[in-house]
Amino acid sequence: MRERLPAQYLEALDTQSILEADNIRDAVQELSLFYSQDGIKITMPAINHPLLLFRYIRDLALPPVEIYPAVRRTAKLLNMNFTFLQSYIRQNVSYFPEIALMALLVIAVKIYHPFDTIDRHPRSLNDPGTLAMNWDHWCQLQEDHDSRDTAGGRLGRGNEIKVTESETFGLSGDQVDEYLDWFEKTYVDEQRARNHPRGYPEQLLDMFPTGKPGGSIKSPVSPEMERRSDDEALQHKLKAVQGSLKLREVVLDQDEDDVQSGQPINRLGSYYKRYRKVEDLNPPAKAFHEAAAGLIAIKPHTLLVAVMQIESKLLAFRRKQLKDLEESGAEEVKSQDEGDEIE
Repeated sequence: MRERLPAQYLEALDTQSILEADNIRDAVQELSLFYSQDGIKITMPAINHPLLLFRYIRDLALPPVEIYPAVRRTAKLLNMNFTFLQSYIRQNVSYFPEIALMALLVIAVKIYHPFDTIDRHPRSLNDPGTLAMNWDHWCQLQEDHDSRDTAGGRLGRGNEIKVTESETFGLSGDQVDEYLDWFEKTYVDEQRARNHPRGYPEQLLDMFPTGKPGGSIKSPVSPEMERRSDDEALQHKLKAVQGSLKLREVVLDQDEDDVQSGQPINRLGSYYKRYRKVEDLNPPAKAFHEAAAGLIAIKPHTLLVAVMQIESKLLAFRRKQLKDLEESGAEEVKSQDEGDEIE
């Protein structure tokens, strides 16, 4: 029967394949499209984007004062409601709700905290974006935060499945114990093997007992302790990032002409950079995009595509806005000319 199945179904039955980024997104989208069929007609609810946005900002250790309202305003501007697709749109990943929300967050970060070294000046201390990110410090803190599970030579959570055959010869004794404990918790079900009609004979199971001496294995750290440790590490990163924010120099509009440099004053949003490929990202931008993409289980390239698609929508909206202003101005001038002729 396996020989007659298409390739996508064979992959689903293959337990050796490792889940990759974008697999969860594709599975959720296929489930949403399945429920929206004519025979079922069940609409998936929209995501709780205010809470998700707050979580993304917190996990990325970003200043929420300007980022949160900027994302909400941009979403309202583009009439984005963060609902799941009712029909498949090829190559338009910005219609996926979580990806669209994260892409809007990336755009807001590029406006208020760009990844270059150009100085930008707010008009007053009340303007959003008065504080500037120290991206070098953020990258170091993010690297320390991501590597906390591998401290002391441990494999780290989630890295066990990535171990290859050639790498097993270089594992230390503690790493081998950690790997075998994970394998037993994930794949070995001794009770099921004993009770299954075609399971292993009990004598064979007794010859090769599982678990450590003295009983079955127990995780040295409970899930509650792991969550508490993660929250503490996140709070440490947040405080460190907030403490490294720098105050931008304020240049008032009336003082703009008094600047002796002869160069125009760069405001927030000027020299906005659009990235098309991951190779175009500088080190801080690449680290941020990788961290942002990891939060929603997609590849950095997929996030870049979504950002470019939403940027194109914003450009189209701006062009339409300028065109409407020109037409309204032309009509106003025309009406004034007609009034002059009547007089």
